[in-house]
Amino acid sequence: MKHFPRTGYKEVSGDGYLKRIVVEGKDIGIKDSLVQEVQFTAGEKVPFHFHQATREVFYCLVGPAPFVINGQQVVMNEGDCLVCEPGDVHGNPVVENDFRILVLKVGFKEHDTVWLD
Repeated sequence: MKHFPRTGYKEVSGDGYLKRIVVEGKDIGIKDSLVQEVQFTAGEKVPFHFHQATREVFYCLVGPAPFVINGQQVVMNEGDCLVCEPGDVHGNPVVENDFRILVLKVGFKEHDTVWLD
């Protein structure tokens, strides 16, 4: 058993979001994986980007959670799950409301993000 108290999460501020690293691959024995909680704040913007190799599984904790993925508007409600495949262009031109998602990164690679904005 491994317990990871929220008070120990590493926080990283990004462009339009705050992420908390929940567990890394080394913590759970699954190479190239990462679980993070991401908080978005109304009025911010998340630039469009994609990942070359990383697959992201989004789980909505507090919604609604709007995204634009490959030019299509997608709104996740609490409990909804969405999978972003490598190469899927995603972002949020205007964060209209606060929301939080849990993100499982599979095949995670450092410096895998390509920013388009």
